[in-house]
Amino acid sequence: MALRLVIGWHFYREGADKIAAGNWTSAGFMRVAKGPLTPVFHWFLYDGQGLARLDKEATLDAWDQYRQRIVDHYRLDEKQAEQAQRVFDTRKGQLEWFFDSNQSEIDQYYNGLERVAKYNRERGRAQVASLRDQIHQIEREAYGKLIPWLASIDSMWEGYESDMNALATDEQARRGRLALPAPGRKLLDTKFIDVVIPYFDVIVGAFLILGFCTRLSALAAAGFLASIIATQWPGAEGAEATNYQQIEMVALLVIAAVGAGRFAGLDYFVYLLWRRCCPSIQKKQENKS
Repeated sequence: MALRLVIGWHFYREGADKIAAGNWTSAGFMRVAKGPLTPVFHWFLYDGQGLARLDKEATLDAWDQYRQRIVDHYRLDEKQAEQAQRVFDTRKGQLEWFFDSNQSEIDQYYNGLERVAKYNRERGRAQVASLRDQIHQIEREAYGKLIPWLASIDSMWEGYESDMNALATDEQARRGRLALPAPGRKLLDTKFIDVVIPYFDVIVGAFLILGFCTRLSALAAAGFLASIIATQWPGAEGAEATNYQQIEMVALLVIAAVGAGRFAGLDYFVYLLWRRCCPSIQKKQENKS
């Protein structure tokens, strides 16, 4: 029961803090993954190399299409449509200034990606520590520049969406806010995961604290911790220690095995109700045991 309460509170606070912060992302875990499952975790990264968001022409085309959709969605009048065009022109100028200011470094970034891809194709490099470290150094330098670039571009996308929706009057706004789809999305990527995980943590934590659906909650939480451990595969070169996650995962498996929700938890009442409603099934199980 003590394990259930302590671990439940840990999960609940982790989820609540992520929701309160509003900017938590799982991308960092995915990007620094080590071990044999690294390609799998990298696949989940939303626009991991920034190729979609660093495509200026595709961005401008998406923004222009969105402007037309805004006009149709809110049924903007002529004056509002002109304002929408001015918003587009302003944001276009902002985006072009960003690329003009960073184009030389962006070109270097693309060259770095090509070098890394070339080196990764050379099997001999992966077997020599110094050459392998050279690849990692190139990747670190490249992604060190990429992250602030993408943060700036994401801010422009969000600002453009807000500016366009702000053109609607109160009556027009009743039609509902029109979202601007992010570029390069996949069905299951870190943007989706970033929305799900905080609420997953809160729900699992609350269920463990209350002792409700304890076995299922504990197994789900243990599976989540197993995924974190897998990003830093034990024994893989450069992997960070995941000792406390491993300990907590095993403790959750113990909680699931003993059905700890029946001790000062809601599962006690669920178990009583199940025995009363389904005595025949209960009797069969007792006979088998």
